[in-house]
Amino acid sequence: MGKVYFVNGFLGAGKTRFIQELLEEDYFKIKGKTLLLLCEEGETEYDDYLMQNLNVEIKKIENEEDFTPDNLTNIEKESTPERIIIEFNGMWMRKDLEFPWYWNDIMEIAIFDTPSFDMYARNMKSLLSEQVRNAYMAVFFSADGFKDKLATYRRNVKAVNPKLNIVFKDRDGDDIVTRFEDELPYDLNAPLIDITDDAFAAFYLDSLDNIDRYIGKRVRFTAQVMKTKDQTRKSFLAGRMAMTCCEQDLSLFGVICDYDQIDELIHGSWAVIEGTLSKEFFSKYENEFLICKVDDIQICGKPKKEIIDVI
Repeated sequence: MGKVYFVNGFLGAGKTRFIQELLEEDYFKIKGKTLLLLCEEGETEYDDYLMQNLNVEIKKIENEEDFTPDNLTNIEKESTPERIIIEFNGMWMRKDLEFPWYWNDIMEIAIFDTPSFDMYARNMKSLLSEQVRNAYMAVFFSADGFKDKLATYRRNVKAVNPKLNIVFKDRDGDDIVTRFEDELPYDLNAPLIDITDDAFAAFYLDSLDNIDRYIGKRVRFTAQVMKTKDQTRKSFLAGRMAMTCCEQDLSLFGVICDYDQIDELIHGSWAVIEGTLSKEFFSKYENEFLICKVDDIQICGKPKKEIIDVI
């Protein structure tokens, strides 16, 4: 079986437009048949003439309970395609979805209508999170007019999937080229960067993408002291639990802190931490992480918002 493209998104996001434009690209054309599985019908319809000329066969899966490995296998056997594109229904649950066992090359793509993103983030956080959790790429259509929010939207989805590739497009479908490095909820050039509770997720996620610009910076933030049982160095994790979709799906965002008086700290206590940032390579994870050299720590009570929001 060839590649499977799994395109997810809410109704009206632009999935049909994305797929049809993709099929028209020269680099995407193939000699064999493309099987296009439609799980919902939106306002935009596929061009029958174009589909015929591109050797695309369209079949529909109208009910969520019919999206099963057995049914997908049977449809594939009837069609004998070289590849498959799935236009998924964004209101169906992606979390527990199963594919045929031999579909081992699946590329997931999430499509968003930028003007509707805030509404879905508020009201359908769990579904939205599942659309990007395993995705290779997210495409935001109609993003012109929202440039002041794009950095936030980018952090929102990368909190769920840090490896996600994100493309913003205007209403005409052209890419929006923008830099995000200065669009942060704190001043990177301040002598002491004060990271509030609401800004902690942005700080953590941005440090994963742009670790070098934090080297040598002094920061202050509130976090929970998390000590390991096997204390091999005088350090602790300053952590915050972040809600990426729902209370049952929490992620730990944290900064490694070196502190000589580690024995004086109680595991699970809350503290306001000040220190200077550096970076260190950890061979176990084959990645670099921020290290905060703590020079001041003040024990405090729990913050009003113990769990921070991301989306």
